Amino acid sequence: MTNSKFNMLRPLLLSVLFMVITFAQSCKKSDITKEETLSPEELQQLKTFVASTTALPIASVEYNSTKKYFVAGKDIIISLSNAKQRLKNMEISPGTTEGTSQRVYMYTVTQTNAASIAVYADNTVPAEWLTALDQAIANWNSTNSHVYMKRVTATTITTTSGRGKKKTTTTSTVPPAYNIIIKTLNDPTTSMVAQAYLPYWDGSVGNEVDINTYYNYLSSSYKTFALTHELGHSIGFTHTDGTYGNLIPGTPESDPNSVMNSIVLPWNGFTSYDVTAVNTIYPK
Repeated sequence: MTNSKFNMLRPLLLSVLFMVITFAQSCKKSDITKEETLSPEELQQLKTFVASTTALPIASVEYNSTKKYFVAGKDIIISLSNAKQRLKNMEISPGTTEGTSQRVYMYTVTQTNAASIAVYADNTVPAEWLTALDQAIANWNSTNSHVYMKRVTATTITTTSGRGKKKTTTTSTVPPAYNIIIKTLNDPTTSMVAQAYLPYWDGSVGNEVDINTYYNYLSSSYKTFALTHELGHSIGFTHTDGTYGNLIPGTPESDPNSVMNSIVLPWNGFTSYDVTAVNTIYPK
């Protein structure tokens, strides 16, 4: 009886075995797409490039292999793809001027993009930071430059279905079209109050700013300074107190109250050189 059943099942077993062998062959290692990795030489080259184009020493540049981006000076983010494309393009050759000054490099936004920047804060952003964000946007719009920002909000859609006792109402939130999204994180291990992406190689603004809600205790003045600073990164400005790179014409070697200094200060308005810098790079 056992042999008889085996003979009946034999064609089916052979068929299954053939499928298993075929599948194993189709999934051989050579057919699997490997995750992109950087060689030590390529990583060092990109870190050097990021450092030289953000007015910062290479020791301040770190690479996050999980999120695929470089962090320079704790709060400036350049995606791996952006860094690689810019290095490939080599739009300019950075200089090595010593000192502190308003500085900008290849990370500029096109005039068209600079004139209409929609900023959206997701639902994790606390009310006090929204107030600071609105003030930061107003600050950049007050420079009389080509830069114009506006905050956009989500749309709430209410849908009703059914009748009587079976009537149900659902509410959904639809994010608006935006150029920059404001998000939050909470990290007590760093002095970074907020961080932002620099503009991309195609001339679009840096598309994200992250607020560290560990610093919710800061006064509104400090919050306003921090977000004005980060939006400055979004349109391409690096740290005023950097030690490498080219000066923006009309700005001095030192401007200790500049909004683009790397240390968060109480908001006390732009310095005259901040205004000169933004109007030089984004003139009306």
